[in-house]
Amino acid sequence: MTDVFKIADILVSHAVRVHGNDIALIVYHGSYASGRATSTSDLDIYYVPDDGKAESLSTTFVIGDLPFEFECMPWKVLENIANAKSRNPWAVSASQIAGAKVLYYRSDADLERFNALKARIAELTQPESRDYMVEQGLEEFKTTLFQLSQMRLAVAYNDMPGLHWAGWQFTCSAVNCLALVNQTYFSKGWGANMPQILEMRQRPADLETMLNGILQPQSPSQVMEQADQLALQVRKILLAAQASLAEPSDAKDTFVDFYFDVHEYKTKVLSACEHGDRLKASAAAFALQQLICLLMNKVDKGFYGTDFNLLGEYFDGYQKAGFPDLTMFAAQGDLPALARQVQLLDEKAREWFTSRSVELNILESEAALLQLLNRRDPARN
Repeated sequence: MTDVFKIADILVSHAVRVHGNDIALIVYHGSYASGRATSTSDLDIYYVPDDGKAESLSTTFVIGDLPFEFECMPWKVLENIANAKSRNPWAVSASQIAGAKVLYYRSDADLERFNALKARIAELTQPESRDYMVEQGLEEFKTTLFQLSQMRLAVAYNDMPGLHWAGWQFTCSAVNCLALVNQTYFSKGWGANMPQILEMRQRPADLETMLNGILQPQSPSQVMEQADQLALQVRKILLAAQASLAEPSDAKDTFVDFYFDVHEYKTKVLSACEHGDRLKASAAAFALQQLICLLMNKVDKGFYGTDFNLLGEYFDGYQKAGFPDLTMFAAQGDLPALARQVQLLDEKAREWFTSRSVELNILESEAALLQLLNRRDPARN
């Protein structure tokens, strides 16, 4: 049986001898760090170099039928993992730090820096970090949808290997969304994580069935049916998490200095309509309505609309204010009607803002500008 720690000693000694002060840390994680190793377990080991240093130290090899990878993990990579911003799913990468044991450290400062990353991961599992982790889950869902699109392309091209691979990537991303919103990560490799996956409080009731249907499909139609269902269920959980963080704000604070945007986009729409430019008119109209909607939703429901959401999911506040739906007229290409509607929106927005003490900052002179500046930022005596 190969003594993996003798191999580790060789790697550490060589690293320090050849690269000296450029290596901050050498650590191991996985089954040996958690005490779950068996005779077939490999040693997960990586080193942390100074920026741009010792990259040549990274190597892979096999001894006694065991594979070894001495991986380079720069500080920036570790910091991204610790902040749930890594390209590698948080669900499986967080344990590379949280469950790691240090074999070598260059200085107390390096050890403290690494321990701070461990503390950051622990912090992200606490209730105080829920807002942040939900935001990361919403961001991760973009990857989920991308992989779902890859699956659709694979089906269209009758690419079964492509479908299997995209399906695997899709499930990893979908499960990572759930891990983020549940503020948890897995202590084992992905394949051994089903018990931990099913322990997550916020998850689809039939999650295991959907995962099996995607990873062990009977047909392309079955895998897409299960993938679509999983995407919808994960999104439903993310929407509920997003709404649970709601903190409505006052219109006066939310829309401070905002009338400028209404006026600017109105001018763009009117100019494009006058010149018969449907594309420019539509772009400006869409941008104006979306911007008002996302801010109005903060006042109405307590959270900003984001690119995770469909516009209709944060449209209620805009609609309740009686503002016209510019997107309908823009999509129809009715430029005269769109011009009238954007004028109406400007009028109604002025009324709505004024009734809620939102300053429009419509000034009549240079003197009025000076008064505004002095009111905002009084001169010091």
